[in-house]
Amino acid sequence: MYIYRGGQIVEEGTYVESAKHGRVVLKADGFLPGTDKEVYFKLPESYLLIPVLLFGLVLSMAFPYGVGVVLFAVLFVLHNIMFSVVSACEELLGGLFAHLTVGYKPTMSFFAGNSKKLKKRKARDTKKEG
Repeated sequence: MYIYRGGQIVEEGTYVESAKHGRVVLKADGFLPGTDKEVYFKLPESYLLIPVLLFGLVLSMAFPYGVGVVLFAVLFVLHNIMFSVVSACEELLGGLFAHLTVGYKPTMSFFAGNSKKLKKRKARDTKKEG
């Protein structure tokens, strides 16, 4: 990693400010934002591979002989199975409750037009006045 200061002309890439932990991505050559008191570090292009490699190293130390990879695959499959089961249950229960509730029609708007109570009240008021 290289150390750069704010306002310095740099090449395109990803730069991290050490004080604020902010990330600056430059798509073309240009200036780093800020003053010369702000320090930036340039990350390599493959900076996202570092956490993946560290995760693989931890798995290989915690679960030797490939058990970690198998455990990861099993957890992934279980997650997908549980997601599909919960989605199916949600769809079934939604259909069941849509038919059980009295007068509930989610696609129908009950707020359109004048209400019957308002019409009756207006008719009653006109009879009292006349």
